[in-house]
Amino acid sequence: MLIRLASAYHFRRRVPNAIRHILGKNEIWHSLGTTSRHNAKPLACEIFASTERLFCSVSNITEELKENESFLREELPTEVRELFDLLIQTYQQEIANLQKKYEQQKIRHSVEMLEISQKAETAINGGNKALNLLEKTAKQLKTAKSPTSSAIIGLQSQIDEVKALLKPKEAKPSPLFSEAITIFLDTKTKAKSTVIHAYSATFKRFLEVCGDKHLRDYTGEDAGYFKSMMEQLPETYGKQRNDKRTIQEFVALSKKQNLPRVSGKSVKNHFTKLSGLFKYFLLRDLVDKNIFTGGWQFDNKPKTKRVRWSDSDLKTIAGQPWQFGVISHKTASMIVGIASYTGMRLEEICRLREQDITEIQGIPCILVQDHPALKNQPWTQWSAKTEAGSRAIPICKALRDAGLLELAEKARKTGKSYIFQDLRFTGQDKKRSAHFQRDFSKFKTRLGIGRSVVFHSFRHNVSTKLRNIHEHGEGGLRESWIDDFLGHEGINKSVGSTVYFDDVDIANLLKVAESVVYPDFWNIKKLFLPKSKD
Repeated sequence: MLIRLASAYHFRRRVPNAIRHILGKNEIWHSLGTTSRHNAKPLACEIFASTERLFCSVSNITEELKENESFLREELPTEVRELFDLLIQTYQQEIANLQKKYEQQKIRHSVEMLEISQKAETAINGGNKALNLLEKTAKQLKTAKSPTSSAIIGLQSQIDEVKALLKPKEAKPSPLFSEAITIFLDTKTKAKSTVIHAYSATFKRFLEVCGDKHLRDYTGEDAGYFKSMMEQLPETYGKQRNDKRTIQEFVALSKKQNLPRVSGKSVKNHFTKLSGLFKYFLLRDLVDKNIFTGGWQFDNKPKTKRVRWSDSDLKTIAGQPWQFGVISHKTASMIVGIASYTGMRLEEICRLREQDITEIQGIPCILVQDHPALKNQPWTQWSAKTEAGSRAIPICKALRDAGLLELAEKARKTGKSYIFQDLRFTGQDKKRSAHFQRDFSKFKTRLGIGRSVVFHSFRHNVSTKLRNIHEHGEGGLRESWIDDFLGHEGINKSVGSTVYFDDVDIANLLKVAESVVYPDFWNIKKLFLPKSKD
């Protein structure tokens, strides 16, 4: 495969396990000596063919020997060892010859381009001489005693054609980055306000670091400097809206106090947004290249690994008083209960409406479905995360006993749109889950639950419990049932699954729902207690 490093493209291929002890390496690496993917691909293909021949030859010999691995390593006859060495030497010579061949091709190409350039220069000089001669002739015709208009018009037409040929093609002027922002964001008519805000924040940071220039004037050096500055920012950057310190000041503070830095994922997100802008103008010939694509490397390892709730952590929060007055302990108990038994995402739960609780084939279910906007409330419009996110989730006995159906019925009778009536739309992205998410984070932190366990970890719990049930035999759950229940795309991409398999039978999904089991202390109806009175 091709690997793009800063210096050049490289060819990399894994050595099969069976012959690693013979070749003495786990991988084959070769520099292709070029930063052009167009030039690297044919050389990589030829190296692949030579490498494949080496692997096949060594593998065939080892199979013919029909001895175990220790024999090949310790008791290999001298003549066989020499044969392997000869194969490796031949391979190395083939690679050296290929690299030399392509280096010579590059030199010949450079010479040819120089010759073409020289010929083009000669042609231009000849064209300029012809143009001068034509213009002199036209001038003489105009001053003649009896010039013919048709002759002058024909000659002037030739002059215009020669001028058009000789005139160098000028690149379209590219806009300033500050102007490009407005043009680009105007195309995002269907994007959410939070998406527009995220783009604007990235562009503002880039302007602060690299300054406002015409798009064609930015280079890879600008992109690299921006990346370097972003990677040095402390992880608290941007958390306080009224903080007026510059990026340079934040970086200096981060170095001085050795503060934790932002994640590589955040830096990559900035590059993705900037790449989108440059791609937009690249397609319109207003920039020469997209400086934010190529071989840029980012550290995408999560700083905190998210893990599921252990039984001891669940026991720690169960039966505790809910200390937040805005959201009732009953609402908090039901939200956590739904998450722990269904694996639903927090916003999916908080947006549940009374019409989302319905019966399918006589089985009460939660429907995760798109929400049209309520009258004069455009922010209430909502869609599931993915196509797989739209799904039907049978309500298990534990949630029925906890009163979920009665909660939906109460909302229906009182004419309320949402089941959890003490939640509100808050924040720039107008989420119903924001307030609860903040309160729950405080709640579990005060009880000593670490950062690696969060609300979304309930989804891990459900997935883990279900996937630990063997697929075959009595009580078995098929992988496709679990994916449908959780709203996952699924890893089975066979034709049978993607074309002919539309929906999992609701009875099978109920089987999945009832398979999520917790210890007796996990009682949803009394999960949290009312706020304690001092």
